[in-house]
Amino acid sequence: MTTGPSGRSNQTFKVKTLSGQDLELQHPDEQKFYNDAQKKYITENKFDVASDMRGLDRLIFLETLMHRWTLWLGSGRDYDGFLSPQQEEQVRKNIKETSPIISTIQNDLGLTKSQREKDQFESVGAYIQKLQVAAKAHGIRREKQLTRSLDLINELFSMTGTFLRSTEHERQKLGLESADDILKWIDEHMRAEYEEVDDYFRENDQKFWVGTL
Repeated sequence: MTTGPSGRSNQTFKVKTLSGQDLELQHPDEQKFYNDAQKKYITENKFDVASDMRGLDRLIFLETLMHRWTLWLGSGRDYDGFLSPQQEEQVRKNIKETSPIISTIQNDLGLTKSQREKDQFESVGAYIQKLQVAAKAHGIRREKQLTRSLDLINELFSMTGTFLRSTEHERQKLGLESADDILKWIDEHMRAEYEEVDDYFRENDQKFWVGTL
């Protein structure tokens, strides 16, 4: 193992980014921090888009740098020894400039509390809107069924009245020779007309949202 001019080991500590690249860090603590952060992010969140994976790689690296700089400020030492006033000032500047970049990436990836609450609110709003659309479609179907039912009932009343008022010869001409003809009309025509509204609803309107609510 070789050492640098300051006596610090030249050994680096590799980590693997989500995009498959090797990244070299300066301390085993940084290596552990990076791997732990990466595992936590991919366990608690779902990233499918390649650009999101690259954004997460960048975020974890910047957070690792922040971890490094925070430790340096807290101890007054970097990995080579004590920080000079100039070095300490530079570390403070690095932290100040990097913090808003981290916040921006977190927000873009939906990792901040406000962004999660916004996404949840929009998700609930979209769900309610979908419910309203489904309820409206269901109401329209019921209205059509009711309208068609009233038409069919009036038609049945008319047919029954005609049957009762007609002579046997008149019934033959109308195709209503017996009460069985009326029952046949109810079973083959009236039922089919009523159910047609339901069938159309399921095959057209309902299929767009069924199973999603």
